[in-house]
This record gives sequence, structure tokens and C-alpha cells, in this order.
Amino acid sequence: MSIKQTRVWKLFSSTKLAVWLLTIIAALSLFGTFIPQNEEPAFYLDKYGHTGYQLLLKIGLINIYASCWFILFLVLFSLNLIVCLCNRLSFKIRSLGSMISHFSILVILLGAIIGMFYGQKGLIRISKGEEVSYFLGRNGQQVNLGFSIRLNQFVYNENIDPKEKLLICSLQKESVCMVKDHSGAGKNQGIIAQVSTEIGVESAVADTGYKVKILRYLPDFVMDTTTKVAISRSAIPNNPAIEVELKDKNGNVKTFWVFARFADMHQETGGDFKFAYNWVGRRPKDFISKVTILKAGKEIMSRDIRVNEPLRFGGYTFFQSSYDRDMLSWSGLQIVNDPGVPVVYAGFILLILGLMAIFYVNPLLKKG
Repeated sequence: MSIKQTRVWKLFSSTKLAVWLLTIIAALSLFGTFIPQNEEPAFYLDKYGHTGYQLLLKIGLINIYASCWFILFLVLFSLNLIVCLCNRLSFKIRSLGSMISHFSILVILLGAIIGMFYGQKGLIRISKGEEVSYFLGRNGQQVNLGFSIRLNQFVYNENIDPKEKLLICSLQKESVCMVKDHSGAGKNQGIIAQVSTEIGVESAVADTGYKVKILRYLPDFVMDTTTKVAISRSAIPNNPAIEVELKDKNGNVKTFWVFARFADMHQETGGDFKFAYNWVGRRPKDFISKVTILKAGKEIMSRDIRVNEPLRFGGYTFFQSSYDRDMLSWSGLQIVNDPGVPVVYAGFILLILGLMAIFYVNPLLKKG
């Protein structure tokens, strides 16, 4: 009996087996999409509780792509492809495209497995001015980068909702100085201007000859008792406030604060006007880590790391992944080193070549 007649060979040459294995791999990949991977234990404890975290840990769903059973299904699928490839092995030109396509999938799987076994992934939290030369990889082991990365500055920007406005009312009219809500219950009598809260933009106050400009925005206003300077206690909008500059017809300037939740504070500094801050919840727009790479004490390069613009150096890729949402005191960078990526790219190139041969070269050979 030849090997091709054995039950094992027939099993692995089955198209149905390939479909089932692909279905299982796709289902497991969905778990890896919906459940965040390789986060710190505190993240899972907070989100799923102690019991949920222990269950995810035992099953391997918090590091699914490196789990033994996920790799097992990849190996079984690879064996299935190899057997199918051997069954259809042919040196005819018309079969070349199909052979290349099947082989390309094996190359892609090989690249994925290389990345699982030899790749490194970790997360660092770095504060302004701090230098980091290592990170904690799999199982908590320390991985030295061979160079240092320094955070020069962390930039955080927010999207301003178009409904967020500085409302300016005339003191000569009795007004509530607020915008109507969706039910129409609010009043807006006396509002003579609604200007953008974008910092640095100067706007005219209707035809009064006055101009206003927003100088600063603080999400959590507090006055430092030592320096007597207004600062933000945190990045959480507990007490949103904007610093306003009011310029009259003669160029005289006054500056004061307008609070979203305490509308009557400091209104006497506003001259002939009453001000209200119609604050709307803001969403993150962009967060950027301005970093410098150093090697042997020398600065090699300086780059900005954005969410969709990682930094690549020394075989590592640095992704902007998180930040301190309370105080904006640190930036979280995910570090990835995947030696299997070039192999995966080579596999995709082979796949494209194989498909081109099937859909373009073979029809020409049939015509010939």
C-alpha cells in the first residue's frame, strides 16, 4: 500500500478538512479581535473581574496567537496544504499558477509561525524627559533594545464639537445667556454673538467693535495656591474653563476666565457683556509622542510617533498605543519585533504571482 492510500494521507488531502480548519482559525482570530491581547493583568481584572481573568488566562485567550492550540491548528492546516500540494504536483506550465498559489499560503503561514515563536512584543510607559533602553517581553523577561528612546514631549489634541461656543450677551438686555436645548425649553434672548472656542482665533463681537480671543482651555480648572497661576488639576473635564481676551474699540484688553459649570464667576470683568461657556464633551483627536533615538550616548534621529504613523528603528517598530488619561503624564508605546513579516510579505507576492498566472497566463495558453 502506497502512502497516498493510507487513511492519514486521505484525511489531510481532504478539502473538507481545509474548510473546517480555516473556519476554526477564523473563529479563534475573532476572539483575538474582540478580546484585547497582551494587556497588563490590571486591565483584565478591571474589565472581566478575577474569575473572568483567570478563565481567559487558562484558556489562553489573552495571548491567543501564541497559544499552543492556535499554533496546532496552523500546523494542521499547513500539513493539509502540503498534502494537497503533493497530490496536485505537476510540472506543466498550466499548473504553475495553482502550485505557486498553494505554496504562497504555506510561506505566509511559515512567516506567521516564525513571528509567534521568535517575535517580541511589549509595552513601555515613558514620561517626558525619560529614556528607556529595554522593555518587558513575553513572560515578563527583560529585552534590551540595543539603543535608547527618549520622550521629548507628549502632545494631546481634542476634537471641539461645533456646538461648543462662547456665548456673548448684552448686559443691557435681561437674558439667561444660554442656547435652546432640543426640547426648546432653554432661552437665548440677548445673545449677540456665538464664537468658536478654538484657541488663538480672534472673533468680532457682532458689530459692537469689540473682539474676543480664546487664550487657554483647562479641562479641570484650579488655582495653584503657591504660584497663583491657573492650572488644570487633571485631563478629566471636572471643571472646564476657557481664558478669554476681550479687546475694545480703543485696543484696551481685559482677560478673564469663563466657566462651563459656574457661569456667574468673574463676570464683572467682562465690561458691557455677559459671557457663558457652552461646553460640549470633547473627544481625543490626536496624541503624539515626540521622541529621540540615542545610541552610545549620541542622538541618532528625532521623530513623531502617531497612532497611524509608527517609528521603525533597529528591527523594532514603535506604535503609539495609549496615554495617561487622567494627568497626561506619560505616553504608552507598544514595541514589536516580528522577524516573520518579510516572510509573510514574500508569501503575498507569491500569491499575487500565482493568481496572475491563473487568471491571465492560463487563458492565453488555452488560446494558443
